[in-house]
Amino acid sequence: MSLETSKIRNVTVVSHGNAGKTTLAEAILFGKKLISRMGKVEDGNTVSDYQPEEKERKFSISLSIIPFEHKGVKINYIDTPGYADFFGEVLSGIRAGENALILVNAMGGVEIQTKKQWEVLSKENKPRAFFVNKLDVENTDFFKVVEQIRATFGNKAFPIIVPVLNGKKIEGVKNLLTENVEGAESYKKDLMEFAAENDDALLEKYLEGTELTPDEIKKGLKNAYENGEFFPILCGSALNQIGVNELLDFIVDFMISPDMVGTVKGKNPKTNEEEERKVSKDENFSAFVFKTLSDPYVGKLSFVKVYSGIIKSNTSVYNSSKDTMEKVSQLLFLRGSNQEPADSIIAGDIGVITKLVATQTNDTLSDKNAPIVYPPIQFPEPMLSKAMRPKTKADEDRMSIGLAKITDEDPTVKVSKNNETKEQILSGIGETHLSVVVEKLKKRYGVDIELTTPKVPYRETITKKTKVEGKYKKQTGGHGQYGHCWLEVEPLERGKEFEFESKIFGGAIPKQYIPAVEKGVREAMEHGILAGYPVVDIKVTVVDGSYHPVDSSELAFKVAGSMALKKALEQCNSIILEPIEKLEIIVDEQYMGDVIGDLNSKRGKVLGMKSENGKQIIEALVPLSEVLTYANDLNSITQGTGEFKMSHSHYEPAPPKVAEKVIAESKREENE
Repeated sequence: MSLETSKIRNVTVVSHGNAGKTTLAEAILFGKKLISRMGKVEDGNTVSDYQPEEKERKFSISLSIIPFEHKGVKINYIDTPGYADFFGEVLSGIRAGENALILVNAMGGVEIQTKKQWEVLSKENKPRAFFVNKLDVENTDFFKVVEQIRATFGNKAFPIIVPVLNGKKIEGVKNLLTENVEGAESYKKDLMEFAAENDDALLEKYLEGTELTPDEIKKGLKNAYENGEFFPILCGSALNQIGVNELLDFIVDFMISPDMVGTVKGKNPKTNEEEERKVSKDENFSAFVFKTLSDPYVGKLSFVKVYSGIIKSNTSVYNSSKDTMEKVSQLLFLRGSNQEPADSIIAGDIGVITKLVATQTNDTLSDKNAPIVYPPIQFPEPMLSKAMRPKTKADEDRMSIGLAKITDEDPTVKVSKNNETKEQILSGIGETHLSVVVEKLKKRYGVDIELTTPKVPYRETITKKTKVEGKYKKQTGGHGQYGHCWLEVEPLERGKEFEFESKIFGGAIPKQYIPAVEKGVREAMEHGILAGYPVVDIKVTVVDGSYHPVDSSELAFKVAGSMALKKALEQCNSIILEPIEKLEIIVDEQYMGDVIGDLNSKRGKVLGMKSENGKQIIEALVPLSEVLTYANDLNSITQGTGEFKMSHSHYEPAPPKVAEKVIAESKREENE
């Protein structure tokens, strides 16, 4: 069909894991005769879970787009993962869809991730509806789940589709807007009131005591849905294809088309002033890249939501985020892994551009003569970091290429190098997230790596002052080597790192050799005497020395400086310093006590607490060694709802027991 923006519905489908999003997609595709039989997640043969990691783990890891038609309307079903570690994919999906469908498992009711997704959808002002799934399972109670939804998300949530039961078993559904359903009369009355409240003409009629017609109720409720004042609840069983057609009718009749959003705001990259684009194919072209995927056969796939204008294959577009032109060779519509070539993609639709070179997730593509940059998706920061080690030299050579492609695909994966511990660090949302990255590296790029807990970059310092001599004298045939210095070494205030001063008078050491003494001191500071960690917070003053007119050299004075400092470290009561991190932890109030108790057990100091947007924010200082796997601990305490940010604060002396352990560990490594 020739597509119009008004005939598109983009629906982001979200839920806690195991609520049946992927099965619902299968039921729709089977009903539309787009597949010959329904696949099962546990059999690894569904349309949307097509990646090897998804088939193996039996849950969605990446979002996928499932387009189909219903009653002359194109519906883009955006299937997102329900697992907390892949929340970045949910955010990408939410950006692409104007509407959200929240699946609720009739067995589990409202679960943790559902609440988290609701928060984002509320912030983004997306119209949304619920679908209570799995009502075919024994002992499920639709109306009990409805009351739980209303208790959690407010009384603007109402059922409009209710189950028809045979005993306790669902055998069909009925529409409250058009049918009378025994036991649901109070909901029907509420719906009529609600419809009237959201339309002035209907309110007048209703207050006069005239009953509203089904079409009038629908009109009032549709207005309320569009304005975020009504969250309809539908129901059924995706597995048994009950309630699926009613859901599709609802999507077509109630959900908003992209052009109903009106305009989309961005900035002009040249002037930095606000720009707007009307969601219309008659406007200048603009599109937003909400996801990137690496396909083993096609190469890089950039998922785009076209906001305005039309993009055509075999043309060029301007990447206004990177200020560069990109060639558009091929356009595709994806249905899971199935790729269908497209000549063009119009405003409001979702598609894929292949093989863009510079373009990444969060970039805006536009007409060069009318550039615009749309705001980026704020992806969650990684919360768990591991040291990664390639198993062989060949793995090491290939690792950076594989990681570059994975970080391009997933902005919630970060790769860094800790220059102190010399470790390569892989950071992600959680344990499962990182294990998926390891698996992708192995299966896609043939790279084998192992992950370990990162080393803690301890430091060493001194606690008292001393004066030491460093003398380097070496006589060989011809010129010898001679360097001699006296140093005063004393502790500095924590965080001052290092100071060097010369108090040489009368030329005891010629000026040109003083920098060599400092160089020797700095080199000796790289490895402390207790456990080999860098020495910090010391002041070194050169106070005296001597030289030889022939045998003295920069090298000799460098060695003398190094010898003197090593001697000083032995005399000045060296101690271990440990890094202290500042944590900002965001949790629901119910977990506050447990989180604070856990911080206390980790030698943490709570600095303060405040309430913001219905959440509790705890600020604390905690030794790094205690929070290397804090993502796992917080997940476990808060059932996956807690978040935190961590930044380095300062160093302070490690308690004796910690210092002993650090020193013993260093000796063991040295012996190995």
